[in-house]
Amino acid sequence: MTGIFSKNGVSLERLQTLGKVVRAGSIALAAKGDPVAQSLISRQISELEKVLGVELLDRQKKPFQPTLAAQRLADSCERFVREVEDASYEESVRRPIKVGAGEWVIRELLVPLIAKQSKQLDGVSWLMHNMTSRKIQEGLAAERLDVGLASRLIAEGSVRVKELPTYGMRLVLPAGAEPDKSGWKRLVAMPVVLLEGDGGFRKFLAEFENSQGMHLRIGAECTTYSQAVDLAEAAGWAVFVPELGWRRRGDWVKRHQKLPGLNGYRHTLQLGWNERIIQRRPDLAKLVDMLRGTK
Repeated sequence: MTGIFSKNGVSLERLQTLGKVVRAGSIALAAKGDPVAQSLISRQISELEKVLGVELLDRQKKPFQPTLAAQRLADSCERFVREVEDASYEESVRRPIKVGAGEWVIRELLVPLIAKQSKQLDGVSWLMHNMTSRKIQEGLAAERLDVGLASRLIAEGSVRVKELPTYGMRLVLPAGAEPDKSGWKRLVAMPVVLLEGDGGFRKFLAEFENSQGMHLRIGAECTTYSQAVDLAEAAGWAVFVPELGWRRRGDWVKRHQKLPGLNGYRHTLQLGWNERIIQRRPDLAKLVDMLRGTK
């Protein structure tokens, strides 16, 4: 493809437009309802297809969907732009570190770490993104993210993955409730709030219910950590929370109901990063080293 940029119809601008379409999922979503912009984007994509000889949109689907070739081109273009931007900064200027993680990981792991290591990380700025594991994996591979913390990350290409120490869950009773020795029976009559996560903990609870011949009152399952905690506090329900950082929460330790067998559940959090970025970013390498040692 030597001299491809010398051909009419191919430009960095058009490739970046393709990237917008890939990230949005369709031309209409990339145009955000603007018919003029939609027409312009459609024309640019058609010009790229004609010059490159590659189908970038699957027109058998409605709306048209980006093809795998479009995804590869968009990722390559975004990586190229990122590397050019990195090279344009002098060593004294630090770019924000882009981190992808679930909400509770950001609140209970990253925020305390940054506060504790503020002197070592002096001058570093942050961009925190609340993301699913799948989006984190995609972001690391395309170099849209510098660091990711999630479960089920995969080491492939230049993406590296390290497992961090496992963690369990703890049950926090409503405000004013006193823990007792009734164990799981406490939850037969008391509604409990769950953090949705990847479904692993919900499966563990279902298997435990079957083995014990009991049925828990699941009041709600929430997508985010703050939703689960806020709902439990407002409704006067119990809530299961990850044990990482849970002791920092006021009177939660006093409201902790011990449940026999709960220690049998362990979840693995993984640290992911892109080795290509690490090689260009010594400040990022320092953060990765810190997270590797997280306990």
